[in-house]
Parts: sequence; structure tokens; C-alpha cells
Amino acid sequence: MTRLKLAAGWVGVQLLFFVGWTLREQVRAASGPSILVKVVPVDPRDLLRGQYLSLAYEFSRPWDSTAARLQLPADAPVWVVLRREGPFHVPKRLSLERPATLDSDEVALQGRARGRRYVFGVEQYFVPEGTATPAVSDLTVRLRVGPSGAARIEQVYVKGAAWP
Repeated sequence: MTRLKLAAGWVGVQLLFFVGWTLREQVRAASGPSILVKVVPVDPRDLLRGQYLSLAYEFSRPWDSTAARLQLPADAPVWVVLRREGPFHVPKRLSLERPATLDSDEVALQGRARGRRYVFGVEQYFVPEGTATPAVSDLTVRLRVGPSGAARIEQVYVKGAAWP
């Protein structure tokens, strides 16, 4: 009887953990602006992890003299401010601290320095099994940016059409 109660308690704790985690991700994904960004080519497959797209963005590579000069330690936090230009958001500036103010057409993303790149947690998109992988040159991505600067992939587009 004691083992049964212990097992039921353990299952309850796990259930609460996953429900809490799901709710946290739903709140994070639902808040903040939704922005459209261009994708740059990267190798699209990894045989060990299944079919997925490996994505890179204009803002994930150093693009200005400030970024090129900085010798950031591994996993150093970085902030990239993106400015709206037409339908897309493009990189405007890089900062090592959260920007104090943003214009109405700007969004700040929080990421980490990894060698000569910046990562933001939106570099991989898993493709449903059996779905053809499109050319990366045809892709654009809509990101949802939370109040903390964390980004999540909201939708992938192939030649302007929602995919998959």
C-alpha cells in the first residue's frame, strides 16, 4: 500500500512539472510581438537527430564593426536590436546589455555568443517525418519575442506560404 501511494505521488509530481512547463511556454509564446525574419543557408539535416532544418539568420552572425571587435567569452549574453524594414525585421545594433529603450518599430532579442556566431534558441526546426525539406533560400520565419527577449519560432514560410 505504501509503495502504491509513493508511486502515485511520484506520477503526480511529474504531471505537475509538465503541466507547469507547458503553461510557462504557452504564456511565453503568446506574449510579445511577432516578427518576420529572413533565413540564411545552413546544412539542413542531421542523420542522428532526424529530419530538421538548421536555420541561421542575418542577426546570428556578426555584421558590424562593433560585433567584429568584441572578443566575447563563450556563452556571454548578447542583445540584438532588430528594426522593421518593410515586412522584415533586420539587425540594427548589438549590445552586451539589455537596451533601455526601443523605438516602436524595434525588438530586442536575447542570445548567447558561441564562437563567431550568436545563438537565440531558434536555430532548429523539426520537420514532420515524410515531409520534403524545402530549400533554405525559399524560407522566412515568423518569431514570437517574449518580454524577456526570448524568441520562439511561430511559423515557417516557404515562398511566403505557411509550411508545413
